[in-house]
Amino acid sequence: MASHRLGAVMSDKLSLMIDLERCTGCKSCEAACKQSNALGPHTYRNRVMWFSDENNVEVEQDDTNAPPAFLDFLTVTCQQCERPACLRACPVNPKAISKDPDTGVVAINENRCTGCGECATACPYGAIGYNAEDHHAVKCDLCAHRREDGNGPACASVCPTKAIQFGKVEDHLAYAAENDREVLDNDHFLQKPSTVYLKRKADQGLSQADHAARHANQAPPKLLTDHKVRRNLTSEETLHTYQKADREVLDRAEVTTVPGGCNICFNGCPIKFEMRDGQVTNIFGNEASPIFQGRVCPKSQMTLQTYHSKQRLLTPLKRVGERGEGKFKPISWDQALDEITANLKDIRAKHGADTLAIQAGSRTGVLNLMGAIPLFGNLWGTNNIATTEPFCDLGKIVALEATQGSTLLANTYTPEDIGSAQLYVYFGDNQAETRPVNFGLLNDWRLKNNARMVVVDPRMTATAAKADEWLAIRPGTDMALGLALIHEILTAGLYEQDFCDNWMVGFEEWRDFILDQQYSPEWAAPITDIPAQSIQKLAREIAEADGAMLMLSRGVNQHTNSAQTNRTFMFLAAITGNYGRQGGGFFNVSSEPDWQTPKIPAERTPDRRPAISKNPAAWVDAMLGDDIYPIKALITGNNPMGQWPDLNKSRRALKNLDLVVHMDLYQNATSDYSDYVLPIATGIEKGGTTRFAEDRRIVWNDRLIDPPGEAKSDHWVWIELGKRLGFEDILKDEFKDPRKLWDDVVRPSTPDIQGITIQRLLSKPDRCIRIPMRTEDASEIDTLYLEGSTASGFPQGTRFPTKSGKLEFYTDDLIAKFGDMGFSPLPEFYSEEASTIPLPHVTSDTENVVSPFFHNATYAKSGGIQPSEKAALPAQGFDTELVTGRPPAPHFHSWTHYMWQAQEMWPELFCQIHPSKADALSIKDGDKVRVSTEYGEITVRAWRHSGIRKSAIFIPIGWDERQPFHPEKSVNHLTGLKLDPISQQPNLKLTLCKVEKY
Repeated sequence: MASHRLGAVMSDKLSLMIDLERCTGCKSCEAACKQSNALGPHTYRNRVMWFSDENNVEVEQDDTNAPPAFLDFLTVTCQQCERPACLRACPVNPKAISKDPDTGVVAINENRCTGCGECATACPYGAIGYNAEDHHAVKCDLCAHRREDGNGPACASVCPTKAIQFGKVEDHLAYAAENDREVLDNDHFLQKPSTVYLKRKADQGLSQADHAARHANQAPPKLLTDHKVRRNLTSEETLHTYQKADREVLDRAEVTTVPGGCNICFNGCPIKFEMRDGQVTNIFGNEASPIFQGRVCPKSQMTLQTYHSKQRLLTPLKRVGERGEGKFKPISWDQALDEITANLKDIRAKHGADTLAIQAGSRTGVLNLMGAIPLFGNLWGTNNIATTEPFCDLGKIVALEATQGSTLLANTYTPEDIGSAQLYVYFGDNQAETRPVNFGLLNDWRLKNNARMVVVDPRMTATAAKADEWLAIRPGTDMALGLALIHEILTAGLYEQDFCDNWMVGFEEWRDFILDQQYSPEWAAPITDIPAQSIQKLAREIAEADGAMLMLSRGVNQHTNSAQTNRTFMFLAAITGNYGRQGGGFFNVSSEPDWQTPKIPAERTPDRRPAISKNPAAWVDAMLGDDIYPIKALITGNNPMGQWPDLNKSRRALKNLDLVVHMDLYQNATSDYSDYVLPIATGIEKGGTTRFAEDRRIVWNDRLIDPPGEAKSDHWVWIELGKRLGFEDILKDEFKDPRKLWDDVVRPSTPDIQGITIQRLLSKPDRCIRIPMRTEDASEIDTLYLEGSTASGFPQGTRFPTKSGKLEFYTDDLIAKFGDMGFSPLPEFYSEEASTIPLPHVTSDTENVVSPFFHNATYAKSGGIQPSEKAALPAQGFDTELVTGRPPAPHFHSWTHYMWQAQEMWPELFCQIHPSKADALSIKDGDKVRVSTEYGEITVRAWRHSGIRKSAIFIPIGWDERQPFHPEKSVNHLTGLKLDPISQQPNLKLTLCKVEKY
């Protein structure tokens, strides 16, 4: 331990305490530092480095796909040394570097600094940065300007995981002692640093030599250390609050703070907007939130960069070249809307109203997804309306409605609920990177309560890096694992008999089926690549824990067995008593109310055919003229030409349409295939709600600033189009006011949110309210479905919102619904045809049927389960499992690729590959590799990482060829369109591929 060394530091010295067990490498601290200190590209006061094992490691486990691996993160910043080398090295007279005798903080006088670089050379911690434009050094001074105002450093204020704490050295050491945490000895250079680093729990008790040996094979990936790829990031991209001159002017203006929510991802974290002269100058977390307490991820803060981005669309554009060429000319809004209207009328006259398809996504906002767009679609007469839900969690939605009768998840992020669990098990959920703030809460509770965490994932993610155990499952076999866990619990008699008898319909049928099929751990082991002993151990842990949270996400959802796999894990949660209780439950990201479409008069509702598909990517055949009826026009937001699977075919389909309209913040790959590109406002430029978070929160944003140029809100566009089509009596002009649209259209339509008025939202200091709330005087509900409670909208005493009031796994209604699609509600195992071993998989009929699983009439193809005698495609050299998913925390789909700082943090499209596989292909870390499938090929940069199955690679989503800084072909050039017949969720998590050195 290093406490003796730190004991020599005077007790009133200020410092940071950095907990390496809590840090997940999200880089939120970097984002906070740059916005708070007006730092542009290439200039740092702190940085977060990732360290992974890039060399092969000898395997000790039976499972050769799960070798020992480490993934660590280190915040590099000034150590505020007692004997600072930078101060001694500074040659300027008087010195440009000083040390405060009271606080011990070392600071640079940037006006004196000549930029000689002696301090940077002298610092043994690499903590001195450089501003090349103003020619001076920069370093952390613990945010002196914030401390003058009574605040702590920006990094500590936002850290989603509480990994960074600010205070006095003596208090940090006392915390370490009280919590039995060892302090990392980082004084190898006799500088007496003040920063307190708490060791990883796995490193506690190791000698300095053993600690060094344990991490000897770790190194940052070339992705993070190669600065050549960041040369195109210049100060011209920063603008406004990141430019020191602009910031100094703005800082003289009066400050106001307005609460709101982040509008990028579905988690809607509470934030506060610091306003000066009508401009947003800072975005930080909102301390008024009782749970989040000011924590935010980097994306929330970097939305600041969207409001003054040079890349924003400023005026409507009309195509002047061929589709795909990206050639446009600016036009007026009136011309754009008039011409779009004329095209729509012509298409309706020739082909029918329902040949128009509309897709919108998270960027569009709830006001449009559940208000303006359904109104327009119903008045126009098309069922072909989709969100991005079919790519994200539609399998979960279908499973929830079938099993518990509602899409509302039960649990909440409170110490009494999720925080009280004894066991957290993640199945295909990389929460540390997809929802860093929520993971920070959960991980903090885990450490405080000495709870256990297990992660089931084909690769060691940032989440798995914090777990007590990582199980490297074969992609697509989570259902087999779930069935084996259930089998073990049933045969060992570890299930909760009372819950099974009183609160489940179909328990006996499922029990008998699973036992008859012999879905044992021994059966599952060769399928999942997880040893039978590990499955047995996990089953007993789940059954015996006083509260087990089963955390699922896209790794489970994005498969052709999506709905049935979700139902399997719901059954697992139920039989172990982890359903409808605090500290235990089934959880799968995002929790929405049971939406109902805004009503319009029956005489204004045109007849229409069922939708071609619930999944918009499955519209492609109709666009090419090969389905039950054609699709001739598409109005879309977001970036489907970067996100839809089988992009080569999808792009051919868009070229075949009569009309394509793209509404977005930036030009992206979809823009190039469009006839009209419309500039759209975002977040506080338009006002409205965020999406609904997984713990059932909704957050409101008022309109605070004007959008750039001629950009308009999405609902303004739909109302203006409606006006030209004669819908103005229902799609009213007054609904351009987001408050009116919420209170008069969206809220009254859905009972679960009828009590959430604008007035009530604005009365909350964090602008957050948790659903369901059916009346204006109702109280917020924490955990749902508790024993003795009544489900919202149901008769007194009805615990679950189903016909029976119980969880339903096997009923006559389910037999009929599943039967219509060629399946049984019993959990017969199947996986993906694209697997390195032969597995049963789904087959689809060619005939369309109307699916019984959706509220709006929707065609689907029924199917069945096909046994497999051989693995698919190995003879063609496709011998590697391609897994796709979200990149690290600073990125979210296409959106963040237009934020210069997200590009600085994680610029390049990469491929994680195991060192043994890389060695066989002569691939070094940072090399370019070619990845090909039966659908296409792309080139990516290699990241050697022993924390991934030897038979797999991982490539993240979000890149496309149209992005301004680091354009790359989307990974969806490699994926195909295979759908779950039950939910129409596509398989995006397993494609067989070939990897070659480029």
